[in-house]
Formats: sequence, structure tokens, C-alpha cells
Amino acid sequence: MFERNTHYSERCEQIEDLYCTEGNQPKESQPSEEQLHRVYHVLSQTLPKLFVQPLDYSIYSPNLIFENNIRGTRTEGLYHYVKQIALLRTVGHLKFAYVTFEILKITKQSEDKTVKVRWRIRGISALKVMLQFWNWYDGFSVLYVGSDGLVSKHVVDKIMPDDETIKAPPKTIVSPKLALVVGLTAEIYPVVSTMN
Repeated sequence: MFERNTHYSERCEQIEDLYCTEGNQPKESQPSEEQLHRVYHVLSQTLPKLFVQPLDYSIYSPNLIFENNIRGTRTEGLYHYVKQIALLRTVGHLKFAYVTFEILKITKQSEDKTVKVRWRIRGISALKVMLQFWNWYDGFSVLYVGSDGLVSKHVVDKIMPDDETIKAPPKTIVSPKLALVVGLTAEIYPVVSTMN
């Protein structure tokens, strides 16, 4: 009986060695450190330009799974992912006069073969340009890199805005504009009152 338990524990160690990550990917089906770094590098270069140029889709698997926990949707396939990104870009440009995608923090996790991105979409609406009032949406993405070195899964979650990191722009620009409007109103008012 003791021999059987020894054999059993040896087998468990072999299985443990074979499966070393949280995602239970066998070692031989994990991406290399170079592949993980390539995904990290491409994301850090292309994400900040999301609203001005297309992403580099060469790092994504054709069978990409996209879990959008903000909207509660899940799509499969690169084509549907590209459509979701195009929709995001379109809505961003329709909603805001000026919109940016900021990477607050990006890390590559060698242990679980992921790239994690803390991001913010900042925009200023056309009506609020004069007041320079910014709206923003914070989020967190986890991109899982498969054995082929391509992103096989992208999970997006909403993060509440961090008030400490966003400083309101100085309102000094409003004072001259307000003075200009008040000054013009004062000049126009005497003309209107003489017409009566």
C-alpha cells in the first residue's frame, strides 16, 4: 500500500510540473517571454492612439474571446472584436469633440501569461469646450496570451474613477470669456434700450 501512495504522489508531482499556471495551461502550450513582451510592447504603443489610428490586430488570435463586463456582452472571433473597437471609436468621436485613450498602468504578468492594462477614456464635449469640463471613463483590461503568442482572450471591467489622479483644469480661462460676454451684454443693452 505504501508503494502505491508513493507512485501516486510521484504522478501528482509530474502533473503539477506539467500544469504550472493558474489557467491550467501545459508548459509547452504557453507563450514565450519574447511573445509576451511583443504583445505588451504593441499594446503600450497602439492603445494611446486608439481614437486616431487603427489598432495593430496582428497580436490577436482569429478565435479571440472578448468579454465586455461593462456592457455585459461576450463575442467570439476577431471580426466581432474589430467591430466592437470600431463602435467604441465612433461613439467616442460622436460624444466628444476631443477624446483620448490613456494608459494609466500596463504590466505583463509572466506567471499567468497576461498583460494587464488600467486605462482611461477622457473626452471633452462640444458644449463644454468653453468651460473645459472633462468626462472620463476608467476601466481595466486583462489580455490572455496563448501558446501561439497571440491574445486569445480580452476581459474588460469597469473601474470607478480615481478622483485623486484627475485634477480639474484651472478655471482661469473662463474668467476672461465671462468678462467678454458681460462686457458685450453691457454694450448691447444701451442700444436695445434706446430702441424702445
